[in-house]
Amino acid sequence: MATPPEIIVQTGCVIKENDRGEIVDVDLSDRTLSESLITALTKLPELSVLRLRRTSISDEQLGRFITLKLRMIDLRNTNITDDGLVHLAKIKSLVDIQLEKSKVTDIGIQRLAGLNLKSFNANYCTSISNRSLAVLAAMPSMEQIQLDYTKINDTGMAVLTTASRLTRLRIRGVDITGAGLAHISQLKNLSRLNLRDTSLDDAGLTVIAALPAIDWLDISECRLATPDGLGQLKKASTLTYLDLWETKTNDDVLATFGGLTKLKFLNLKATYVTDNSLPVLLKLTELAELNVAGTQLTDTSFLALGKIPSLKKLNVANTDIGFDTIDSLTESRSDLEVIEFEN
Repeated sequence: MATPPEIIVQTGCVIKENDRGEIVDVDLSDRTLSESLITALTKLPELSVLRLRRTSISDEQLGRFITLKLRMIDLRNTNITDDGLVHLAKIKSLVDIQLEKSKVTDIGIQRLAGLNLKSFNANYCTSISNRSLAVLAAMPSMEQIQLDYTKINDTGMAVLTTASRLTRLRIRGVDITGAGLAHISQLKNLSRLNLRDTSLDDAGLTVIAALPAIDWLDISECRLATPDGLGQLKKASTLTYLDLWETKTNDDVLATFGGLTKLKFLNLKATYVTDNSLPVLLKLTELAELNVAGTQLTDTSFLALGKIPSLKKLNVANTDIGFDTIDSLTESRSDLEVIEFEN
């Protein structure tokens, strides 16, 4: 069993080894990098995962890693630019690249076209457009794409029609409507979809509700969708996670959700639900976490919800819940966390 290089150990970073004692995973997030530390990393022949989030890693230093057989590199919150991606393009073993809040553009991502990536994240790289989405969608191995607050739009979504292996799509804060989402309607493996703060409309909800594998859905802050459109989600019986914060969800919408019995997480924060939704909520017997902060529910509902056996967390912040009700909930259920306040 080899002893990890002292210069790496001294950083206090998390190191993982394989069964033979060889270093395969190094997490240097928030650590200070030096040339000698970079050199030590390049001498780890079995290193496959390298996490450099919020470090001073430079484009030039990335070039030092091209001899490694890296499978995943985390460069989130760094100053890496398109010049750095020239080096990453040479590491043919890479399957997962994380570039959130870096300085990359379409030009750099085009250089990655020769890789067989499974996962790619360029959230908040705000100049990225449909050109980059096309590069990613063309990779037959691609399973997870994250492009929050980029310039992709309905036109660009057409390239996803053939992304048959896609399981996760996160595109928060983009201008996508039902016209764009129509292109994912045949993705039978898509199980996780994050459309928070997008232009999602009723037509898009119809598409989502028909996805055969949809399990996890966040459409919080999607303010264009109407109650009629939101009601389409009643067909998405495979859902276990549903975030509806700051949508037009009301009692009429909730009344259609009685069949969503697999839900384990439901966020109704700042929606228009009232005590009239209690009967439906009580049908969701698998719920482990329920957020009703900022709603019009009353003590009667809170006490009833507290009796759902599977419920472990109940957020009642910014409601008119009484102190006696809080005491009753906490005293009757030691395994239930009741959140009274939040920032």
